[in-house]
Amino acid sequence: MNHTLTSRTLRSGIVLLACLSMGFTWGGKDKCTEAREAVEKVAPETPSADRAETEKKVQALCRDGGAALYLKAVSLEAQGKTDEAMAAYRDALAQDPQLLQARGRLGLLLLAKGNREEASVPLFQAARQSGDPRYARALADIFLEGKLYALALNQYRLAQPAFANDVNLFLGLARSYAGLGEQQHALESLQEALRLDPSNATVHLELAALYQDRNRYDQAAAHLRQAISAAPGNANAHFRLAQLLEVMGKRKEAEKEYTLAGVQRAVTVADHLKRGAKYEETGEFALAAAEYGSLLVKNPDTRGVREKLGDAHLAAGHDAEAIAAYEDALQMKEDSARLRYHLGTLYERKGDLDEAVRNFTAALKLDPSNSEPRRRLADIHALRGDLDEAVASYRELVSQQADNPLNYLKLARLLEKQRAYRDAASAYDKALRLDPSNSEAHRSIALLYLRLKQPDPAEKHLREVLTLDPGNSQARDTLISLFVKQKRYDDVTTLLEEAAQLNPQSADSQYRLGVIYAFKREDEKALRQFEAALKLKPDHARALNAMGKLYLKEGNREKAREAFAAARKSDPDMLEPVELWNKLSAETKHHVKRQKSRPSKPAKTKKAGNKNKRNKRKGAKR
Repeated sequence: MNHTLTSRTLRSGIVLLACLSMGFTWGGKDKCTEAREAVEKVAPETPSADRAETEKKVQALCRDGGAALYLKAVSLEAQGKTDEAMAAYRDALAQDPQLLQARGRLGLLLLAKGNREEASVPLFQAARQSGDPRYARALADIFLEGKLYALALNQYRLAQPAFANDVNLFLGLARSYAGLGEQQHALESLQEALRLDPSNATVHLELAALYQDRNRYDQAAAHLRQAISAAPGNANAHFRLAQLLEVMGKRKEAEKEYTLAGVQRAVTVADHLKRGAKYEETGEFALAAAEYGSLLVKNPDTRGVREKLGDAHLAAGHDAEAIAAYEDALQMKEDSARLRYHLGTLYERKGDLDEAVRNFTAALKLDPSNSEPRRRLADIHALRGDLDEAVASYRELVSQQADNPLNYLKLARLLEKQRAYRDAASAYDKALRLDPSNSEAHRSIALLYLRLKQPDPAEKHLREVLTLDPGNSQARDTLISLFVKQKRYDDVTTLLEEAAQLNPQSADSQYRLGVIYAFKREDEKALRQFEAALKLKPDHARALNAMGKLYLKEGNREKAREAFAAARKSDPDMLEPVELWNKLSAETKHHVKRQKSRPSKPAKTKKAGNKNKRNKRKGAKR
């Protein structure tokens, strides 16, 4: 008996844990799904008559759904009401997260307002799931500005078929290729851009830089002159042409271009250095680089200028030019720990990890006390899976910087990967002693204690995470799983009640709280929570299924049947409501059939007569 009871309790706990931790899917093609599909191709550029026709269709299908809110947002955007449109797109997504066009349009508006970091999230989701080239194109521009050249190149390629005549797309391709050091592909992209717009000054300037890097000075000068022809007031083009003419030995022509650029030429090394430093102070790093470059043209033996040139290019975002300047400095035996560190950083950014490791290692040899190259080396070793080297680097870092909690945290994670769990726990402890408010360190050590089957310290740290960050759903769910396994259902209830209060607009949070109430046989509370979930999301399959089971328990078969049918429609892949619904339907048919085939009154008389005969036989025996 006890064994049976324990087994039932265990099974109930397992079912509860599954209900509380599983994801949620909603399938089926209902009217709101049809409405969503109807608005997929609607944008602010869509003619107003077509938008009005789509709006009528959506109103008939699902007037209160996300699709209707999306059309409202599109209309606002078409009117130029950007802020209101963004708010409406957010409302549409809150109602229907599967509205990918709403996500993409929101990203584009955020990008237009300059919120690149915030825009990247909805654009990435929209580009990945919808395949719309507009979002891939916008995402590529964001990646390029962040110098994530490989990611930018991938997005530009995805968008290219739809923007085959867009000069700026080919400029983006060229800059991405150049950032990766693929100069020939960069040249081909710029030539295609020039074919599309032969008078584009920016394209000519980019081509001039590319040819100048290849020492093809005549072609570089020709493109600079064409850039000036397209934009005569471009002082930067005049200045660059003047510098190039100096390199080519055409001093008189160079002086004319300097005058047109509004630049008074320096005549001594000191003057060049002074100008370069002044440009750097004012943030004009490209001009500073040009000044240092001019100095080297006139006085190529000047020591230390190549590193300054590399620094200026690095600050200006010209990675390829910075690498060339630093490598040139190394050829001239002008080595330094600082130069090696910057060169290592550039190669790491470029994705050439072998060169990055070589330069960071050289930086450490020149200055063993510098922790930054050691940290970068450790991260590269970890990225490559060289855990022993990464651990050794971080052990050296913590010996040098005993007061840096981040070093201990990274060391702990590496040790955990090596399955050196006790050493990892010790490193986490040190990180937390240095920074007790680090919620991520608390969560990480809690997961480690769970792995070591030490639930008490794990609970302590998970509770600390929720104190520091009540909205941390990962920590809350981990704690819920722990309490379910320990059969501490009151604690589970408390955590789920807090989650429901923190996320009043989350249908899943309301549903999960209903599950624990139902498990504890608090049916009225459970019903309220399932109703709350369905108010937020009327097609929440699991909430519908759970309500059906409650109605079935109360004996309300008709409502149970309706709830199971709705759950089945919402998610045909969820087996339980299908089985329960079929069972109820079968029982109902059987009940009706049995009522129709019930015997008549004469049959009862016959049955009574048979009973009397049996009684007589019993009496005869006696």
